[in-house]
Amino acid sequence: MNILAGDIGGTNTRVIFAEVNGNDRHIIAEKKYNSVGFTDFIQVLELFIGEHKITADIHAGCFAVAGPVKAGVSAVTNLPWVVSEDELCEYFQIPKVKLVNDFIAVAYGIEELNDIDTLTLQQGELNSKTNQPDAVVIGAGTGLGVAHRVWVKDRYEAFSAEVGHSGFAPANEQQCQLLHWLQKKQSHVSLELVLSGRGLFTIYNFLCEQGAASESKVVIDAMKKTEPAQVITEYALSGSDKLCQKTLACFIDIYGAAAGNAALYFYPVGEVYIAGGIGVKIKEQLQGQRFTDAFINKGLMSSNMEKIRIKLILQENIGLYGALKIAFNS
Repeated sequence: MNILAGDIGGTNTRVIFAEVNGNDRHIIAEKKYNSVGFTDFIQVLELFIGEHKITADIHAGCFAVAGPVKAGVSAVTNLPWVVSEDELCEYFQIPKVKLVNDFIAVAYGIEELNDIDTLTLQQGELNSKTNQPDAVVIGAGTGLGVAHRVWVKDRYEAFSAEVGHSGFAPANEQQCQLLHWLQKKQSHVSLELVLSGRGLFTIYNFLCEQGAASESKVVIDAMKKTEPAQVITEYALSGSDKLCQKTLACFIDIYGAAAGNAALYFYPVGEVYIAGGIGVKIKEQLQGQRFTDAFINKGLMSSNMEKIRIKLILQENIGLYGALKIAFNS
């Protein structure tokens, strides 16, 4: 079965063409594109098919979209794209096309992971009677995604959520000040506004304005050439800029607390998976006590939070592999 699949994000769009037969997967072509360089998703697929000279019949397609999917249509949250199942079916002559939220694809892709594709942040204490623990998947990147993974009868099912657009709940005094600062600028302060790539820059500007540390000219100049989130991360990880270090520390506090909140939204769960592009870049910091302390700090539920296994997903193509799985089983 020839399957065309994609993972559409605000920064990158990944496309894959593969022959899938049960658990056997033969990848014929695969490529990553810069999303903002295209006017729509059809343009990306046309280029991909042309570049790889794909002439074989496409039997099914599944495309993961960073945004809600309603009645087979999705407006990408951080891109001016509208993607439609019917339009893709007709334009590319594909008999079956399915659109899913990108974190639905990530949740289904978990079964495709090998041991080297994850990093355990908290061992937890999985119930020995639960061979198929329910899980939450959360990930910060261009935006913030969340999904719930549940064992139903004889297989896993995944359910999407728009937690990133829920309100930001501060967990300490610094975060309360951050919320108050943002409320002067925004009518609604969403979690995604602080827990995402742009969220890093938001926190940086807040801490700079609050005088937490002086702003470096080197960092300012670097931000003129490179995405601010990338600059902040690089200078924080190198230990060469105090303001960037404090920004990343605040970000990790928020990330840990938000991951814990997501686990509570769907409790009981046995596992939490951290996905998204930012997590991999700061994996050493996420392995530290700061992240898990923020995750566990849930009052009367703190002892329960210590029993949840937390894993960081290192495989950047997990959404693609999940989309292939969905297309084959649809």
